[in-house]
Amino acid sequence: MFGLGMGEVVIILVLALILLGPQKLPDAAKQLGKGLREFRKATEDLKQQFETELYANPAKPPKPTLVEPQPPAEGEPPPAVPPGGVPVQAQGEVPAATAHNVPGLELALAEPKPVAPPVEAPAAAEAAPKAS
Repeated sequence: MFGLGMGEVVIILVLALILLGPQKLPDAAKQLGKGLREFRKATEDLKQQFETELYANPAKPPKPTLVEPQPPAEGEPPPAVPPGGVPVQAQGEVPAATAHNVPGLELALAEPKPVAPPVEAPAAAEAAPKAS
C-alpha cells in the first residue's frame, strides 16, 4: 500500500489516534475514504473520456472542390509568366546564374575569411636553460 511497510502503517495509525482522539478518528477515516473514492472516480472518468476521444473515428473531412482555372483575357500573359516576360533561349541553352534567379548565390560564392595561423613561441626561448 503506497510502498509502505506494515510497521510504518501502524506508526501512522497510532499517530492519527493520538492526534485526533478515539471520537474523531472514525469520522476522519470516513472523510478520507470518500475523498479517495471521488478522486478515483474522477480520474477514471477522465481516462475513459480521453480514450473515447483518442480511439473515436474522426469525421472524414469534406472533399475539396476543384476550381477550374480561368483562361487569361486576350492579350494578357498567363499568371505564371513574370512581369518582364520569359527570356527567349535556344533549345538546350542554360541561362546564366544570377542572384535574381538563384536564391543564396551570394552566400555560395562568398570567400571565406582567412584564419590567422596560431602564434608560436620563439625557438630561442625554449632552448634557453632555465635558471633555478
